[in-house]
Amino acid sequence: MILDKAPEWLIGDEIKWNFTKFLIDQNGNVIRRYEPNEEPIDFEKDIAKLLASQMQNH
Repeated sequence: MILDKAPEWLIGDEIKWNFTKFLIDQNGNVIRRYEPNEEPIDFEKDIAKLLASQMQNH
């Protein structure tokens, strides 16, 4: 949607208002950054992998 309506928002490394998403671990560390054109379903496996690794560490 953003890609179609405002592709210029995707240029550069800046955080795109509140559309940029971050995967954060339980300690507040950024594990990965996702751009506005990425949907949560696109990084579902990353979330599951992080949760599994956190469960193994406890």
